[in-house]
Amino acid sequence: MNYQTITAFALLFVIIAIYIIYRYVFKSNEVDKELLEKPFPEEWRKILNERVIYYRNLEPEKKKEFEERVKRFIAEKKIYGVGVKVTDTDKLLVASAAVIPLFAFPYYTYPNVREVALYPGSFDEKFNTDDKAGQRNILGMIGDGFLNGVVVLSKPDLHAAFDGKRHRRNVGIHEFVHLIDKMDGAVDGVPEILFTHSYSLPWISQIKKEMEKIKKGRSDIDPYALTNNAEFLAVVSEYFFDNPEKMKSRHPKLYKLLTEIYKQQPDKYV
Repeated sequence: MNYQTITAFALLFVIIAIYIIYRYVFKSNEVDKELLEKPFPEEWRKILNERVIYYRNLEPEKKKEFEERVKRFIAEKKIYGVGVKVTDTDKLLVASAAVIPLFAFPYYTYPNVREVALYPGSFDEKFNTDDKAGQRNILGMIGDGFLNGVVVLSKPDLHAAFDGKRHRRNVGIHEFVHLIDKMDGAVDGVPEILFTHSYSLPWISQIKKEMEKIKKGRSDIDPYALTNNAEFLAVVSEYFFDNPEKMKSRHPKLYKLLTEIYKQQPDKYV
C-alpha cells in the first residue's frame, strides 16, 4: 500500500469519525424550538399536579417557573425508550427529577446530559434486562466513557417514585444528583458547584456521623448510603426532596445542611 493510499484511508477515517461525532453529539441535542414557543399544555399541567408532589405544593408563580424549566429540559434533551414506549408522562417525570434538585439554580441546565434512556425494568451493569443469577438489580445509572452524557432509568421505578405520594426514594432524583456531583470533575459526594469550600468540612463531618448511625441501626436512611460519600449524597437527597417534613423531624442537622447545599427548604412547599 503506497503513501497516497494510506493518506486517503486516513482522511476517510477522519471524515467518518467527524460525521459520527456530529450525529452522536450534536444531532442528538437538537432543540425543539416549536415546543419552547408553545404555552405549557394543560394536559401536562394535570399530570404534574397528579404525580409530582413537589410541583403541586409550589406557589402559582413558582409553578410557572417549574413548568418552563421542565419544558426546556424536554426540548433540549433526547428522552427515548429501550424496549419500552415513551409517553408525555415519562418525559414530564424525567424532567421533573432533573429540575427539582436544581430549582434554586435557574441557569443550570445539565450541560453534561445529552439523553435519557428509559428501560422496561431494572438492569445489570451491562444494561441487560434479562435476570440472570439475580444480577438485574440496578434501577438507574449515569453513563461513562462512550455513554458519557447518558442517563439510564428504569421506567416502572421512575413511575413508582412519582405516584403522587410521599416516599424516601426516587431513582430519577438519585441519578440527577450524581450528575450534579459530577460537574466539578469528581463523583465524590461533595457537589462543589452548589456550595463553597466552607461547607465541605461540615458536610463531610455530617456524612461520617450519619453513616455511624446507619451502621448501628439507629437511622431510617437507606443503608445503600453506606456505599460511599457519592451514594450517601444521592440517597439523602431523595429523602430530602421526597419527604422533607419527616427528614427535618428525624435528621434536623442533616436537613439543615442540605438546605444550604440546594438553597431550598422543601418542607415549606408542603
